[in-house]
Amino acid sequence: MGSSEESSGVGNGGASAVSDEEAFGQSRSRAFDLGVRLEETVANIFEKMGYSVQRRVRPATRTGATAEIDILLTRGKRRLAVECKNYDESRAVGVSELRNFMNKLQDTGIMSGVFVTTSVFSSEAEQFAESAGIELWDGEKLLEKFYAFAIGRIVNPSLLHDLVLPVAYNFESASAVGIRNPHRVELFSRVLFYHPYFIIKYRLRMVRKDPSGRMHKLGDEGSVIVDALAREIINRESGWGVVSGLFKGKEERLESKEDKLVAQDLLQIDARKESVLKTSDYDVKVAEPALSDNEAAKMVRSYVIRKNTKSISYEPKVRDDSLLGMLDKPSIKVMPRPGEVEIRGVKMVYVPKWDLQFESGNTTFQRRILASSGRVIVDTLANCRKCALLHRTTIAVCDTCGVPLCEKHAYSEGERWVCEEHASEAAKEAGRERGLFGRFLNK
Repeated sequence: MGSSEESSGVGNGGASAVSDEEAFGQSRSRAFDLGVRLEETVANIFEKMGYSVQRRVRPATRTGATAEIDILLTRGKRRLAVECKNYDESRAVGVSELRNFMNKLQDTGIMSGVFVTTSVFSSEAEQFAESAGIELWDGEKLLEKFYAFAIGRIVNPSLLHDLVLPVAYNFESASAVGIRNPHRVELFSRVLFYHPYFIIKYRLRMVRKDPSGRMHKLGDEGSVIVDALAREIINRESGWGVVSGLFKGKEERLESKEDKLVAQDLLQIDARKESVLKTSDYDVKVAEPALSDNEAAKMVRSYVIRKNTKSISYEPKVRDDSLLGMLDKPSIKVMPRPGEVEIRGVKMVYVPKWDLQFESGNTTFQRRILASSGRVIVDTLANCRKCALLHRTTIAVCDTCGVPLCEKHAYSEGERWVCEEHASEAAKEAGRERGLFGRFLNK
């Protein structure tokens, strides 16, 4: 390492793997080889969140078909279905799996669903879930929930002395419900989660000689961000690595919306040391990193070496003027040596994230926001559930079932707002008479 390398003072936090929860954080792909099944882990998390939990339930369906729910959650009269997929981390969950899950929700009459995987979701699946109101837990989100609600290692906020991104988007702003009947929406889970990341600066300088004697100077430098819980790089260069079909490896993690937003905040906002205080308004959870600064630096060095391993074409001393010789130039493979990758700085920074859960009628909503910038990761209350991929803004929730509705799909009955399924014939007729022009004027 270069002499300019700095330490964040994280010491050996998370470096030794001796317990189940530490081993869970070390590798998503190995997490459940420890004998902790995915469904059991997820059920444990939801129990800690205040839900009643049943596993492997076969509820009655509208069509009479058999439908099995991996985990059925109950809070009062509200029911949520949870689907669990323990995939290899190289396989992404696609739209087809989510569409099948949505069909299962509709057939069982369950209003809300959570899809959990140990791997990742394709970008198309993320868009589909947002429009359908399905909450997604990928491997990173699962780790956050594990640390916050189950048996994950949590640091006492008063003992935190590392750098943090300051909270610029406060609880009042994060929890605001800007619709026409906000009193119908209840906030039941409120957590400010501090997620640790490493920012590692590097520089590569190397010189190689080809067989013709020509010298090639190659260089690369930048900042790499390592998720200190998932133990993965979140800002790998776009296009690095080969991915196709349903398979999306670590090289494509930047395609995750959350990773993109976190990387932007870490690279654009100045971190500082400040107190992390508990409050009665919400819970504060600070996760302990699952790897040390030295381990993170080693991971980055390996990534830089692989990223800069390439073939270089050169002109041979004896020129081949044939067509084949001109088209097929000789090349050499160059690979950086570990000592040529200089680690110029290592610092750990905690990123605060609002993790809020709302309820209305039979429906549950998720809202996740970066507290350092106000950038929205996901908000299943924001868009109308009836508009598929059109993303029309929610103006009210149904007073009966709680489904979010846009101007087009919301029906007014005095002081009540309802969806078409729960609207009276008079309200439906009034909605039809209002027409397209009336809707435009009412916006």
